[in-house]
Amino acid sequence: MSDLFRTFLSNLSAGAGYCVDCLSQMYGEPVKAIGGYLSEGGIVGHQAECRNCRQHKETFKANPSS
Repeated sequence: MSDLFRTFLSNLSAGAGYCVDCLSQMYGEPVKAIGGYLSEGGIVGHQAECRNCRQHKETFKANPSS
């Protein structure tokens, strides 16, 4: 996992959800890599509005118990 993405995950507020496509663009990593990072971090997706693109799709946000 890139240091930049690790920092992002550690600072992600529980209320901010982003879709995998936006996370991929924001961090310059392939969607598959971002999916792996999210799995490593125990972050699961939920249907909601992406904070970045504002589309309603599967978004990811910090696990409140982490």
